[in-house]
Amino acid sequence: MFSVVIPAYNAEKVIARSIQSVLQQTYKDFELIIIDDGSKDGTKDAVAGFHNADMKYIYQDNAGVSAARNRGIQESSHAYVCFLDADDEWTENHLEELVSLIEKYDHCGMYVTGYDLRLNNGETIHKSQQILKRIPEEIFASNDGFDILIRNGYFLNTNTVCIKREVFDKVGLFVEGVKNGEDDDMWFRIFSYYPIAVTKKITTIYDRTNCGATGQRDVFESIFLSRVDSLLQAPEVPEYRKKSLVIWRERHNLSQARKYILVGEKKKAATLFIKVAFAKVSKKKYFETLLCMLLPTKIVKRRIDKRDAKYYQ
Repeated sequence: MFSVVIPAYNAEKVIARSIQSVLQQTYKDFELIIIDDGSKDGTKDAVAGFHNADMKYIYQDNAGVSAARNRGIQESSHAYVCFLDADDEWTENHLEELVSLIEKYDHCGMYVTGYDLRLNNGETIHKSQQILKRIPEEIFASNDGFDILIRNGYFLNTNTVCIKREVFDKVGLFVEGVKNGEDDDMWFRIFSYYPIAVTKKITTIYDRTNCGATGQRDVFESIFLSRVDSLLQAPEVPEYRKKSLVIWRERHNLSQARKYILVGEKKKAATLFIKVAFAKVSKKKYFETLLCMLLPTKIVKRRIDKRDAKYYQ
């Protein structure tokens, strides 16, 4: 039923845990495809330590995580494709919970489970449950993934997602050759055309214990943003999703303006800010952004660093 794709690059120290978390799944109808994206360490040897007939190891020259995921999709043979990063893990019921979602909402194109966030200090935060706390249902389907984002926040990550394989024929594969935003671009393309199903049950662990101790706030352009105009003209995209798309775009631009402020590029921030449709965004965020532009960058950055210290510690 499931093709599980793990992209790996220099992952010898962590990949055993992710592989083990897949092999110990209570639901057994899956294949595991590991795409080694040109590792120069002992990743191959770490994978070779596992012997399973349903596990496939493929080495390719380094081309980036998108190329690795795309290769995994192309090599897949099951109806549903799941992703797991080499330094993260699933709980043993992950696939079982996805089966329940699929059986209940078989009309959806994407299925999403809940996740915990493991910080550098070892603390675990029930992140997705915090984000979706205003939604009373533990399991639900939505015709508009953008609406969930707008009302609640960013509720998914790569490890939580399962995609009906035929969806890739419609929306395409991951964009290759980019360093940021390739995953968001994929999820948002799917949101544009398909309903999604969500369970708040925690089945994945996003591990930040191997991340750097400082929070770098690099500003990168959204790949998906360039698609919005064409999607707004697409007859296959329902009008209610188009309305949500417009709101997403305005809120994204406001968020992008705040990011430019944090890196000291206030002219770029102002250029974006004056174009934001006031009626489409949070009034609180709008005036907070305006205030941040008027304050010295050092003061703003100090306040944000203090707010985010726990996440980046």
